[in-house]
Amino acid sequence: MARKQENNRVKLLISIISKEDESRLTEIVNDCATVVHFSGVGHGTARNAYMNYFGLGEVEKRITMSLIPESAEHNILNAIGHGLKLYLVGRGIAFTVPLSGISSIINGAILSGADKTDRSTGRRVPISKKKKEKEIMHELVIAVVNTKYTDIAIEAARAAGATGATVFHTKSINNEGAEQAIGTGINRETDSVFFLTTLEYKTRIMEAVRDAAGLKTEGGAVIFSLPVDDLVGVGRFEDYVDGEENR
Repeated sequence: MARKQENNRVKLLISIISKEDESRLTEIVNDCATVVHFSGVGHGTARNAYMNYFGLGEVEKRITMSLIPESAEHNILNAIGHGLKLYLVGRGIAFTVPLSGISSIINGAILSGADKTDRSTGRRVPISKKKKEKEIMHELVIAVVNTKYTDIAIEAARAAGATGATVFHTKSINNEGAEQAIGTGINRETDSVFFLTTLEYKTRIMEAVRDAAGLKTEGGAVIFSLPVDDLVGVGRFEDYVDGEENR
């Protein structure tokens, strides 16, 4: 496994978008760098005004995970934001999280393709300038919960400050050793619930889900969080040309 490098590393880009935008998303990202994509189907659960604000008004969403080079991160987020118009209400979100390790073969392929030619213009895509380190402001809270208790987990998170969630169906497989260690079974049929939230609400959301549907309840939720390095689509307009977000 390849470890992170100080000068460049591979990061995970997570995009939650409409199914119609999935092909366009991968084309945009591929034009910026050599990237590996994975995609799944989920659905949004935000209420009322938040449904449109977070791009979760449609029932079906595409959750696309892309392994990207950090050196192209800024270019990729800007390109996605412009290309999919994520600066408009309801278009979706895209954000990056750090990795602690990755296959050396994948790592080498992605980093070797960090500087490439944009197929649409024929021009060389410049490597993103290293941005000034900034404080982590958002976190991705993930709860893997018994499908019968998904709504309970979501309601508990909402009461704790979560404004919406994205859900996709998953399965627990081959966890006998862990189940023996923790002293309880892990539900086989589960939903993975994503809560993108500010750092301020992370702990209270995790605690609320734990109390309502955690491992000591029939919900059996396994809950963890990841830091979000950067994102577009949640009122983040500072990287766009002045006035473009209003077009």
